[in-house]
Amino acid sequence: MLNRSYYIAVASVTLALAACGGEPLPETIERDTFVEAYASLRIAAVETDSGRIAFATRDSILDAFGVSEEDLTLFADVHAEELEFMRDVWNDVELLMDAGDEAN
Repeated sequence: MLNRSYYIAVASVTLALAACGGEPLPETIERDTFVEAYASLRIAAVETDSGRIAFATRDSILDAFGVSEEDLTLFADVHAEELEFMRDVWNDVELLMDAGDEAN
């Protein structure tokens, strides 16, 4: 017959695994890198007549931050359900865009 300590240990491990929620999230770029790169892309788009930037301009901006379009998308996908976190991210993007407007 198994003792009480064994059952407590099994219950603890089971609860710990359940709390983890399954697979770990994929690694993403840093929050500040996302904010700065995304804001730079948006500023470049706003400065055009069409609101769209050329692929070469986009690639140049992404290269300057050392990220790809996929990096930005993965960051947004991974953190999409973290509502407060993403609210703060978008607020920071907006602040950088406003600062860019003031600089021009």
